[in-house]
Amino acid sequence: MDYNRELGLRVKAVQRRLRDERIPALIVSSRENIRYLTGKETGRVVVTRDGAFLWVKDLYKKLYSRLYSGRGYPLEVSLYEKDSVRKFVRGRRMKKVAVDNSGLLYGGLRKELNAKLLLKNFVLEQRAVKSPYEIGLVKRSCSIASLGMRTAEKVVKSGVREIDAVAEIEKTIRVLGSETPPFDDGMLLAAGVRSADIHAKASCSRIRGGLVVVDLGATFMGYHSDMTRTLSVGRLSAREKELSDFVRDLRDEAIDYLEVGMKASEVHRKVEDAIRRKGFSFYHSAGHGVGLQIHEAPSISPESNEVLKENMVFTIEPGIYVPGRFGVRFEDTVVLTGNGARKLTR
Repeated sequence: MDYNRELGLRVKAVQRRLRDERIPALIVSSRENIRYLTGKETGRVVVTRDGAFLWVKDLYKKLYSRLYSGRGYPLEVSLYEKDSVRKFVRGRRMKKVAVDNSGLLYGGLRKELNAKLLLKNFVLEQRAVKSPYEIGLVKRSCSIASLGMRTAEKVVKSGVREIDAVAEIEKTIRVLGSETPPFDDGMLLAAGVRSADIHAKASCSRIRGGLVVVDLGATFMGYHSDMTRTLSVGRLSAREKELSDFVRDLRDEAIDYLEVGMKASEVHRKVEDAIRRKGFSFYHSAGHGVGLQIHEAPSISPESNEVLKENMVFTIEPGIYVPGRFGVRFEDTVVLTGNGARKLTR
């Protein structure tokens, strides 16, 4: 699909929401939402019921002129001036305006705009359901991550420092085309007793026998991926093997359980109930949306009110953690289809 047409469909969907809720305009402020609607992470954006407007500095208008001047580009592009948004809203005498985040960034605009501010998540909610174009990018990102995990399976062995293993894995991911290291600030890798720390970064300790949790991802054209494997080094104890097999199987059962129309909280409850029956507590959400951010909607958590829809992309990640002994987690990025979920990481 032509990229400008893709952007146009996104803008039109926001405009439909504005018309449905009788709101004159949406001020877009978050970096990811701006990229989602404009193709770049720069500028100030206002979407109205029948138009879309982007203000950028002269430098970026020149740098991205090919995109902005392309046939079918859905936003009217102007040079940024101080108070561009305020002047636009006041000039059109809007009595109420939606903003797309907590409102903190635009909190001072209430008086300046002389309009009621409404906090709306139109764009974030829209991003939760991926287009075929977006799914293609996530697939590519997942392919890079999966090849990174193949490297992990080769370099994670007894005597190797955790940090050295990470260096080899992240090199693979970057060489294959990831725009950033995993999760921007680096992947997670923890061996032995450290594997019970859910967010443990690699240390200078050497890997010995036992379980090693490897959590990584990639970024391709802005779209993220996320996957976790628990690798074994040397001979495992009976308990380590039992729980590793259990968590791996639970991940697969949860993925097989997914279907369009179920509540995200129901998926979390299934995972948590199984872990509790095994005699353990579950310390994090069963999954999270993946896209322009590594964590976005939908949230596969106990508090989530979200209903799973076709073409949502998210992770499933059960885990068991035994402080002072070891941890186990398996995670895959999946896309939900009308016929169930399909793994994108391998």
